[in-house]
Amino acid sequence: MSNLSSEQTLYLLLLTHCLVGSIAAVIAWRKGRPLGLWIFLGIFCGVAALLVALLMKTRVSVD
Repeated sequence: MSNLSSEQTLYLLLLTHCLVGSIAAVIAWRKGRPLGLWIFLGIFCGVAALLVALLMKTRVSVD
């Protein structure tokens, strides 16, 4: 089925999860949310954080 060992598959899934989390953090940051919080959420929540980041509205700053 696959030529990857179970260890390689685990590393690939972990890398993909972190990549998705990083993308979520960047999207949230560009929408005016704190980057540090979203890096944390992205790493631990992955796809869920990405979906929330995509669906939330941009924060408008009042200067």
